[in-house]
Amino acid sequence: MPNIPFAKVPQLDKCDRQEILDYFQRAWQIEDDLMKSLVDSETFYTNPDPLRNLLIFYLGHSAVFYINKAIRVGLLEQRIHPDFERLFEIGVDPEKPDEIESIFDGLRQAEVTAVWHYREQVYQAIVKLIKGLTNIALPINQEHPLWALMMAIEHQYIHIETSSMLIRQLPVAKLQRPPNWQYAPTNGYTNTNGMVEIKHGKVHLGKPQDSATYGWDIEYGDRLVDVATFQASKYLVTNAEFLDFVKDGGYANQAYWDERSWAWRQQHQVQHPKFWIPSNDTYRYRAMFDEIPMPFDFPVEVNHYEAIAYCRWKGDRIRLMSEAEWHLATYGEAGSPSSPSTENSGFNLNLKFASPNPVGYLEQAQSPSGLYDLRGNVWEWLGDNLTPLTGYKPHYLYENYSAPYFDTKHNMMAGGSWITNGTEACKYYRNWFRPNFYQHAGFRIAYA
Repeated sequence: MPNIPFAKVPQLDKCDRQEILDYFQRAWQIEDDLMKSLVDSETFYTNPDPLRNLLIFYLGHSAVFYINKAIRVGLLEQRIHPDFERLFEIGVDPEKPDEIESIFDGLRQAEVTAVWHYREQVYQAIVKLIKGLTNIALPINQEHPLWALMMAIEHQYIHIETSSMLIRQLPVAKLQRPPNWQYAPTNGYTNTNGMVEIKHGKVHLGKPQDSATYGWDIEYGDRLVDVATFQASKYLVTNAEFLDFVKDGGYANQAYWDERSWAWRQQHQVQHPKFWIPSNDTYRYRAMFDEIPMPFDFPVEVNHYEAIAYCRWKGDRIRLMSEAEWHLATYGEAGSPSSPSTENSGFNLNLKFASPNPVGYLEQAQSPSGLYDLRGNVWEWLGDNLTPLTGYKPHYLYENYSAPYFDTKHNMMAGGSWITNGTEACKYYRNWFRPNFYQHAGFRIAYA
C-alpha cells in the first residue's frame, strides 16, 4: 500500500483540528501520488475513458471544490484563481461521449504546470485554515460552516476513485507506479463458490440525522424493508468463473443482454472484461500501473451490463442482490447488535492493498451471514436503481449531488473497493453509476 499514514474518519462531535488536518492531508497526498504517476504532461489533455473529462480537469477539480465551498460559507474570503474556479468547478455524467466534447477546448487552454501551482496554493490555504481553527464549536453538523470543509475532503476521497479508474485505463508506458504501491498476492484458482442462505429479516436503511460522521444527502432518510429469505454466493464472482462465461460465447449471445446493453456491446465490440488483455490463448490482467499474469482468484471487474448478462447465463432465477438484501447480509437485522463489520479494519478498504485481493483471502472480511467481501475488495453491483429514502432533502451546499440521478439510468453499488477511503467506506454510504460505466466494481449472484 502507499506509504501514507492512515487517518480515521473524524467524529464530528468530538474531533479537533489535528484530526481534521490528518484526514485532509491523507486525501490530498493520495490524490497527489495518483496524479504524479503520469510521466508526461501531455497525457493530462487526454480522456482515457470517453465518458469522462480530460485528466487535467481532475487535477484541478478537487482543489477548486475546497475554495468554492469555503468561500460560500465564509471560511475563506478571497479567491485564488477565479478562472480556474469556474473552469474546474462542475463535473460530467454524459450518456454519450459527444455530450461533453464542447467543454474540452477550455480545459486544453489550462497549462499543467499552472494547475499544479494552483493545487499547491490551495493546499497551503486549507492547511492554514485548519491550523487556524481554535475552540471549534462542536458538533460540526450540517449547518456548521466546517461542514463545507468536511464535504470537500469527502469529495476528494470520491474523486481519488474516479481518477484511479481513469489512470488505470492509460497505457502503462505513460505511468510510473508510485513507491510502496503493492498489489495483493494471488493464489490461482479458487474453491467452489457455493450459495449461502440468508434468513429473512427487517432492515432499516438511512443514516441518523444526529450521526457523528459526515454524510451526503442521499444517505439520510428512512426506509424499513422486510427482506424475504434468499440465497447469495459466498464469494464475489471471480475472474476464473467469469472466464467460463466468456468461453461459452456469453458476449456473442444476444439472449443474455437486453436491447440497451446489447447495443452497447455491439457498438464497442466488447468481447471480455475491460481489464483483461488477450495474450495468446489466455488473458493477462491490467492492474493500476502494470500488466500482470491473470489473477484468476481476484473478483472480476465489470460494468452493470456485463454483470446482468452473466446472471442470465447462469439461469432464469439468478440476479444481483438488492440494496436491502445487501444490508441484511452485511449488518444483520434492524435493531440487532452491530457486528464487527461496522468497522473498517480487516477489510480491503483504505488501500490495505493497491489492488483487489483473492476472494475469501481475508478471514476478517467474512460477515456473520457467511458471505465474504461484502465490504471492501471491489464495489458490488446491486439490482436497484438509485432512489431517495423517505425524508430526503438536498443539502444547500451541493444541491445536485444526487437529485439528478433519481431515474432508471443509474444503478446502485455497495461495499467499497480497495481504494475507497473516508465515509465512502462506511456503513451508510450509497453509491451509484450508469450501467455502462466502469468503477472498481464486481458482483455476486443471488436468487430467492
